[in-house]
Amino acid sequence: MEGIVIEADQLSEWLRTSFRDEDGTVYLPCAAFGNEQEALLCLGYDGVRMVVDEGHVYAPSEWLAREHPQHAEAIRFMADRVRTAQVQPEAQHTKL
Repeated sequence: MEGIVIEADQLSEWLRTSFRDEDGTVYLPCAAFGNEQEALLCLGYDGVRMVVDEGHVYAPSEWLAREHPQHAEAIRFMADRVRTAQVQPEAQHTKL
């Protein structure tokens, strides 16, 4: 699992963080699209793999797009950007 952080000063680092697993699945912060606690419960109920990092929940982009169709285009754009990011092996999180 690789962590990727988008460089920006306006948002907290956790909100700019996403993850990419070895299968290419991208995990985005649930709080960016709705209630994080509700997402945690729904992910568990649906049996969907999630990432919890520093107290925040990250869900697969495909699940987020399905659950939040009004944000689907933005979610797909962000996931594509994370999928193509070059990761620095020595870094805990790669900055974009």
